[in-house]
Amino acid sequence: MGEKQWDIAFHADQRIIDYTNWLYLENFGNLKFRSATSTNAGVYIFANALHQVKYVGKAGIGRMVIEIYSAITRQKDKGATLVKALYTKTDSDALNLETELRRYFDPVNNLQ
Repeated sequence: MGEKQWDIAFHADQRIIDYTNWLYLENFGNLKFRSATSTNAGVYIFANALHQVKYVGKAGIGRMVIEIYSAITRQKDKGATLVKALYTKTDSDALNLETELRRYFDPVNNLQ
């Protein structure tokens, strides 16, 4: 059973109002400077170099960088080298999107 890769088709989800390119995990702090929507709620994805999803997390309004840091300190980045942020209009949209992505990808680090 192989791990599922991120597909750009997910960017078309109606709940996503903006998204970032993949960044190296060590540069996650740059996300707060990437977009006018960086103060929105959203979902973040950890993946390896092949874009195989390792972890999906949710960030409340204005908390993207804080939540990513927290996930890294809890070792949810195991096997990942990249991070991507998906910004949503509402916290509710972020929670629903996170739930769907976790079901679809079944990331190994979400199971820990």
